[in-house]
Amino acid sequence: MNSFASYQAINTKIHARKRGLLSNKEWQKVITFKSITQVTEFLKERPPYKQLMNKYKADDIHRVDLEVLLERHIVKEIETMLHYFSGSYKEFFKTFLMEYEINDLQLMLRSIALNESKEEAEKLFVHSEKYGLSIYPKLVTCKTVIQFIDELKGTPYYNVLKTMAQEDIVKREFHMEMKLYILFYKQLMQTAKKLNDKDKRVAQKMIGTRIDLINVQWIYRATQYYDISPEEILIYSLPFGRKITYQRLKKLCYTKSLDEFKKLCKKYLSISLDHQSDTFLEHTIDKQIYQYAMKMNKDEKSITTSLAYIYTLYIEVQDLVALTEGIRYTLPENELKKYLVHTI
Repeated sequence: MNSFASYQAINTKIHARKRGLLSNKEWQKVITFKSITQVTEFLKERPPYKQLMNKYKADDIHRVDLEVLLERHIVKEIETMLHYFSGSYKEFFKTFLMEYEINDLQLMLRSIALNESKEEAEKLFVHSEKYGLSIYPKLVTCKTVIQFIDELKGTPYYNVLKTMAQEDIVKREFHMEMKLYILFYKQLMQTAKKLNDKDKRVAQKMIGTRIDLINVQWIYRATQYYDISPEEILIYSLPFGRKITYQRLKKLCYTKSLDEFKKLCKKYLSISLDHQSDTFLEHTIDKQIYQYAMKMNKDEKSITTSLAYIYTLYIEVQDLVALTEGIRYTLPENELKKYLVHTI
């Protein structure tokens, strides 16, 4: 028996939460909406989103506001899950909140470097107030990047950012982002090692699959759009992939042509990048993750259900964000469907 996780109690709660995800019939409805207000009014009537959104008037919520609220919804759902875990299991699932904290740290750093309004940045915060850093009140008052980073001493982020100067945030923003996300996935894998053997395998398989797909996206964009050497691409690739070993990762980074890169992706991951544009690459990655999460072994005596829920919820939010983008550009329904992971 697992002393840190009562699978029966947790899975009962997660199955109840999953019933709050949009059904195919509901997706068929939202795809017809022509305004952000319609999307907001629809979500305000659904129990999973109601509590977070009811304090706002639908007409006052713009596209960016809705995206922030949706990400906060994911954070709230993870916070709720943490009530049912303890010890190493609580530590593992709490690590998923780092992704949203990293988002806010980047917002604050850019705000300082570009001398932008701190108040505007705070409106976009999505981090967990319950489990996040306790030093946010100090961080938002920092006037310089050096001061900001100094306040992070004693946190996992300090060693990653301590060499960055004010001008680096502007000129080398993607370097900062990659370093922080490498830290995030390292933390995920390190905390996964503390789970029992069965759950550790489940976690490493799921997270490793996502890492493989993120690396494909990163290497594709780096080679096609940025003047970055293969050595640097390799340095900023994520470790701990499931199927793409370090040697395979190296081969992908050093490919001589796009065709060679696509062939290796097909060989290593059985995914086709033929006829893919950058616009649809992230969509392809998300679809692979969603399909993998849906096919995961529904073992009721493991963390499978909990992990699958986090990733399917993430995809639902991504699709809702894509929907708002489509509304912004007045895309017709048939065109908008192409941008959604869910098949409608």
